[in-house]
Amino acid sequence: MLRPCLLLWLFLSGKALASGDDFPIGARAWGMGNAVVAQADRYAVVNNVAGLATLTEASLFSSFHSYHGFDGLSTLAFGVVLPVRKELVAGFSVQRFGDKIYNELAFGLGVAHRINRVSLGLKIGYRQLAVVAQNVALSRKALVVEMGGIAQLSKTVFFGTHIYNLAQGSYSGENAERLPTVLRTGFTYVPTSSLRLSAEFVKNTDCPASLRAGLEYEVISQFTIRTGINTKPYTNHVGVGFAGDSFAMDYAASSHPQLGWSHHVTLAYTLKKSKEPAAP
Repeated sequence: MLRPCLLLWLFLSGKALASGDDFPIGARAWGMGNAVVAQADRYAVVNNVAGLATLTEASLFSSFHSYHGFDGLSTLAFGVVLPVRKELVAGFSVQRFGDKIYNELAFGLGVAHRINRVSLGLKIGYRQLAVVAQNVALSRKALVVEMGGIAQLSKTVFFGTHIYNLAQGSYSGENAERLPTVLRTGFTYVPTSSLRLSAEFVKNTDCPASLRAGLEYEVISQFTIRTGINTKPYTNHVGVGFAGDSFAMDYAASSHPQLGWSHHVTLAYTLKKSKEPAAP
C-alpha cells in the first residue's frame, strides 16, 4: 500500500513528471514562479527547449527539489547543454522523482535552432512510471514529443510558447492512460540588464488553467534575488542566485496553501566560457 502522505500529495498537487509541467527543473525557475517559457538559459532543456538556441556555452547542471518535507517526494535532475554550431544547440536531461515504492523516470534529447529573431526547439523524451509495493507491481512507459518557440519582439520583449505531449502519447499497457497535453505561453520583459519580469498562461488538459508571474533582479554583480506567484493553486516563490565565471548556484523556496514549503537547489558549471553574450 502506498504511503498516506504520497497519496495525499498526489491528490492535491496532481501528476508528477508525467505532466511535464508540474515539476519544472532549476531553482532559478522556481524562484520566479516557473514563469520561464520565454527564457533562454541552460534549464530550457527541460522547461522550453527553444530557449537553448541562443546559448553559446557548453555547460552542465544538477538540481535537487524536495517537496513539502515528505519522505520520498523529491526530484533529482541532471542536464547537459552543448552548442553544435552558431545558433544550433543540443541538450540532454534526465530526471527521477519518488522513491522505491513509487517513482517516475524521465529523460530526453532536444535540439534548438535560431533563425533571425525566432528560436525553435524539438525534444523527444521517454517516461517510465513504476510502483513496487506489497501485492502491487506496476511499470508503464511512454514516448513524449515536446515543441517550443521563442520570438524576440523587440530589444526588451520576448514571447514564448511550449507544447508538451504534442503527439498525445499514452503509457503502455492494457489500460493505457494518455499523458496530459500541456500548453504554456507567455512573455519576458527585460527593461535593463539587471531586471527581468515574466508572466505566462498554463493549460494542462487534466487541470484548471493557471497564471504565473515572476521577477528577477541583480542586486549586485553576480548576486540575484527572485520572487513569483502562481494561481490555482495559489503559491508563493522566492529565491537567490550566485553566478561566478564558471560556477553558478541557485536556491529557491515555494509554498503550497495546504502542503507547506518546498525547497530547490541547483548547481551548474560552464565547461567553456564564451566571449559572446547570450540573448536574455
